Amino acid sequence: MTGRTIVYLPNWLGDMVMAIPLLHSVRRQTDGELWFCGKTKAIHLYNGLDLFDRFFPIDKIGPLDMLRASSILRRIGFTTGIVLPHSFRAALLFFLAGVKRRIGYAKNFRGVILNGKLRAKREVEPTVEHYLKIADFLNLKRTCESPFLRVTEDEERRFFEINENLKVPYAVFSVGAKYGPSKCWPEEYFAKLADMIFEEYGMKVYILPDFDERKKAERIRDLSKKKDGIEIRYMGVRDLKVFISNACFLVSNDTGPRHIGSSLGVPTFVLIGPMDERYTEYPSDMTFKLKASVPCSPCNKRVCERGHECMKAIKPQMVFDKIKECLNLGRSQ
Repeated sequence: MTGRTIVYLPNWLGDMVMAIPLLHSVRRQTDGELWFCGKTKAIHLYNGLDLFDRFFPIDKIGPLDMLRASSILRRIGFTTGIVLPHSFRAALLFFLAGVKRRIGYAKNFRGVILNGKLRAKREVEPTVEHYLKIADFLNLKRTCESPFLRVTEDEERRFFEINENLKVPYAVFSVGAKYGPSKCWPEEYFAKLADMIFEEYGMKVYILPDFDERKKAERIRDLSKKKDGIEIRYMGVRDLKVFISNACFLVSNDTGPRHIGSSLGVPTFVLIGPMDERYTEYPSDMTFKLKASVPCSPCNKRVCERGHECMKAIKPQMVFDKIKECLNLGRSQ
């Protein structure tokens, strides 16, 4: 592609990761300047990948923010805009900014303000594939099929300068889910699994919650019988990426950090509950899914109405056995 191009990034952390194959394809086949716009945390997530030239931060987008942002972008001038979020508002920003060619899925009544429209499939489609079809639409070659991330030397050095007291080797738990509580494994199960890991391997478990998940993390630690084996740490995406990259393994609900773990080559054990796992399907040797067969799953609901059967049926022993199997296999190789 020629001319100045701008990509409106997804809002969810996991979707940001799953957009990487598309972003890599666009980067490798764009002659002009490539801009990204979206949440600031994407800068740290994508650091080291050389995916963009300039970044325009949009952490909130109320009416006044929309007018200011569109005015600035209009003055810069863009030939092509790729809108990855499905919201009407995201497409409206590029329309108001005078982006000449506006590419995206014609959803949520926004087809009238897009002039490069893709039709979404009615059946379930993996998110990575969903984004890569935009590359197909633009006649771009697919340069990769799976997400990947990197940690730079500067990120690594900065991280260990402020985390000298890390107990290595260690495991990481991601215990929340922005989507809703239906995705969350029971707190007592996380506590039991942490105890099993500490007893078997003497390995500390670090829980890395978002700020609004701190009480959940504290309850898990309080439920543990081996409280010395659990530590809670709070950090942004930049340090989260480095922390996970140095872990022996990650245990995660079906949420953003799981995609960071597998994309960094860290064995990632994903607790699959209410969501249709086809949405997050992509080739990965480092993703190990644990799920139970219950009649109501997948329901894709944010809040469970049936006693959380799908998550409660995944017992801590099941997860521990899978971790042990993978660790023993790794040692034998």
